[in-house]
Amino acid sequence: MKLKELSLQDCEQVRIWRNECLESLRTPFPLTKEMQEQFYREVVCNRDARARYWGVWETKIPNKNLPKELAAVCKPYDYLIGMIGLENIEFENRRAEVSIIINPEYKGKGYGTEAVDLLLEQGFNYLNLENIWGECYKSNKAIEFWKMIVVKYKAHSFDMPNTEYWSGEYYGSTYFNINKEEWVNCHR
Repeated sequence: MKLKELSLQDCEQVRIWRNECLESLRTPFPLTKEMQEQFYREVVCNRDARARYWGVWETKIPNKNLPKELAAVCKPYDYLIGMIGLENIEFENRRAEVSIIINPEYKGKGYGTEAVDLLLEQGFNYLNLENIWGECYKSNKAIEFWKMIVVKYKAHSFDMPNTEYWSGEYYGSTYFNINKEEWVNCHR
């Protein structure tokens, strides 16, 4: 798995995935194609934006059992499985917020964990951040995923009640903060 740049078409695919999980988002309304195009121009392509986004790509290796003549022309290729980024980057405070959207077909299969690992490497080693934080609403099916990330990186976390109103109900959320020093210690 690797992080790579995103094209406008990649962002359109992510928009479709995003619109399938509105209950997990801070901005729980469907995005239009035009809104996603504006996001791509003003955020993804803008080096002055206080955000950095990458596509999450997996390399597919063609079936090894192909006939020799087919195997010679069937090369490995990358395919998009999600988008991950750092939002609300505060370079002066050396912190940012994590954001991730994974293709629903790949959720629960370890891709998110690996994508977060790659993102933390970008944030800590290349952007020189000290803290990467996030919030996960209890209405989000990925709440257990984020709790696992908190344990894996010895992150600080706490629960807040009634932080999201969704579909007629209030839900709490878990805030977490991954510190660079703890992340480094987990990789030793």
